[in-house]
Formats: sequence, structure tokens, C-alpha cells
Amino acid sequence: MNFVRKITNSDALKHIVDLPESLRNQDVELIILPIGDPSPFKLSVPSSPTARGALKQYSKLDLIQYEQDAWEKGVQEKHEHR
Repeated sequence: MNFVRKITNSDALKHIVDLPESLRNQDVELIILPIGDPSPFKLSVPSSPTARGALKQYSKLDLIQYEQDAWEKGVQEKHEHR
């Protein structure tokens, strides 16, 4: 049986799973197991598209390194004459 096991911070899961307060902001183990045949009683919910990653096709990998401090540099250039 194939499965996935990963240690991650629970904050990365807050938009996917409703976690109890006692598990928030700490490392947790995430285990993904197949359930076998899907239940005939479970209704499939179509996934809703999100904006996250929608523009990834237009990204320029060689410019990503400059994004970290781009806002700070832009503000300095705009207000340096004061």
C-alpha cells in the first residue's frame, strides 16, 4: 500500500483542516492513506479554483531572488529625498 508521511508545521494545514487549538503552531505528522473504493454514499464536491498559483505560468524564476526585498527598495527609492 502506498502512503505519504510528512512532518510539517500545523500552520500550513490551517486552510485545509480545522485543527483544535492544542495542535496549532507546532510540528505535526501528516499521514495520507488511500481509502480504497470510494463510498457510494459520499457526494463528490467539485474543487473550487483558487487564485494561488494561477499566474505561476508567467513567473520568471531568475527574478524571484529580487522579490524578497523589492518592496523595501521601492519605498526607499520613492521616499529617499525626504
